Amino acid sequence: MVFTPAQTATYSLAALLVLLLPGAALLVWSPGRCGFLSRLADSVGLSIALTAIAALIGFLTGLHLTRPLVVSLYVFCALVLAAGLIWRATRPAALAKMNWKRVAVSVLGLAALTGLAAWRLYQARDLVLPAWVDSVHHTLIVRLIMENGGLPATMTPYLPVEFSYHYGFHVLAALFTGITRVEPAVTLLWFGQILNMLVALSVYRLAMEVWNDWRRAVLAALLVGFGLHMPAYYLTWGRYTLITGLVILPLAMAALLRVSRRPTDRSSIIAAVILTAGAALSHYTALLLLGFFTIILFIGRLLQSRAPDESESRLLRWQTVWPAALAALGGVLIASPWLLRVWQQLSALGTLSVVSPLDSGQAEYWDYILYLLGPAHNVVWLAVGGMGLIWALLRKPARPLAVWALLLALLTLPWGLRLGPFRPDHMAIVLFLPASLLAADLVFNLVELAGGLSWRWLKRLTRAAVILAALAGVGWGGWQTRNILNPSTVFITRADVDALNWVRENTPAEARFIINTTGWMGNIYRGVDGGYWLLSYSGRQAILPPVMYTYAARNFVAQMEEWAKQSSKLTTCDAAFWQLVDEFDASYVYLRLGQGALQPGALENCPQLVNVYRRGGVSIYEIAQ
Repeated sequence: MVFTPAQTATYSLAALLVLLLPGAALLVWSPGRCGFLSRLADSVGLSIALTAIAALIGFLTGLHLTRPLVVSLYVFCALVLAAGLIWRATRPAALAKMNWKRVAVSVLGLAALTGLAAWRLYQARDLVLPAWVDSVHHTLIVRLIMENGGLPATMTPYLPVEFSYHYGFHVLAALFTGITRVEPAVTLLWFGQILNMLVALSVYRLAMEVWNDWRRAVLAALLVGFGLHMPAYYLTWGRYTLITGLVILPLAMAALLRVSRRPTDRSSIIAAVILTAGAALSHYTALLLLGFFTIILFIGRLLQSRAPDESESRLLRWQTVWPAALAALGGVLIASPWLLRVWQQLSALGTLSVVSPLDSGQAEYWDYILYLLGPAHNVVWLAVGGMGLIWALLRKPARPLAVWALLLALLTLPWGLRLGPFRPDHMAIVLFLPASLLAADLVFNLVELAGGLSWRWLKRLTRAAVILAALAGVGWGGWQTRNILNPSTVFITRADVDALNWVRENTPAEARFIINTTGWMGNIYRGVDGGYWLLSYSGRQAILPPVMYTYAARNFVAQMEEWAKQSSKLTTCDAAFWQLVDEFDASYVYLRLGQGALQPGALENCPQLVNVYRRGGVSIYEIAQ
């Protein structure tokens, strides 16, 4: 999708408001011990987390977020931010701390982020609406939140489903949609790509916390933005909730690291608590990975506290063990009302099992994981990250990160411990995060080793060669990901959007559509064209709703899957067709030429079917009964 300059400016201002203002209003009052880009990253993470927490409070209290209330909250945040900036500017040391070199670096950093945002939007240039299956129900959830004025208890009137989903992204998208007054589906596409860009900024922040080295941080961010296949490939799946979780995850890890190093730093403790809650409400995989990191930090500090150290009392050493763990626990407690709701409804999905390495049935699954870890440019950087992992295990600053990365790599294997509902392929698509950090560390470890060479010319040549090779690898990845979309996951065209707009304007709200369907995973089906978007985009029921239907009661799920199965086999207006029409009480048929088993030509001479729309290969038939 191509956006005009006016749209880009409007959307950018809305994104700044939603993604920066709440966090900046809080952060402006805390001591500034890090650079501008790090504080910018923290502002984004805190904004996401505070918005999710505010939505939870609204849900628990029954408070609806009306437009006047939302405007009032943002005005309040703006006033708090302005007061904080004035307070900082009037402090005696404010001008003395002015560093024009830092200002220049900050401007360059902002320019780089703008360039990465443009790159992410360029990668989405061929899409008119978000791709694949998840995008359909994400759009429906955003629509529900907007209509409800906050988190809904159920997904009625669209689906008979209790709402218990990680919602951090959806609340942000609903706010963005309300400000810009665009379609929720368009919000997913534009706003989702901005969040994808921000993952690189979060990785930069974590790298600065681990090494305090801008070179490692910049290279790690470049690898996330250009060098590695993920998270750019998330676009082709519509994994917007996971993207949001991965914006917060590195920031929460960085905050916990700060707390473990400075246990009495109140601002770091508060940030760790809020960011942990934000991770818990944005994506459960992010919460799981953050939990692993917290445990690793805790065990590391526990072992360190038991080591003999005459310079510190045992009590003082023990006081450094607990703060990070307690901060993470505090964040989980804030999110616990929602997490308990999720557990009550979906606890059956939580499993713990061990898959034997002798299980030959995992061979095909392993091939799929290898497919996710490819292509070649990604494999190269994962290998560099693996070598960096070995190096980091031997060095104190990055050891917790390296242990965490090793655990993540082990969970990627289809054999061994399996924590349901999390799957090894879920871990595989997150490996880019530790790989980018550890690869960047290895590159500059090699640069530093080259500094020990005897001859000056060899030293300079080796350093230049290592850096140029790394930049070439980043460029290689960028070139390979310029066309990141997988065509097989794109099933909606401009003609479909036009047809969906026509449906919204020319059919009754109670209209019910038969669409083409196909099998997806197990007994679950999906649509094959714009007809699958009818409920999310146009508010019209289709014979197969978004995949969230699988959270409904068993009899409803069984009915949906049976109808979808029958619909996938239709080829003409035979007895099976009319039986399905009667059972579903259908009033329309939505077809696109070349997609699905049932084609427009097969319905040309069918009685009681009136072709009311035909444009761009899309045909809509009204069932006259």
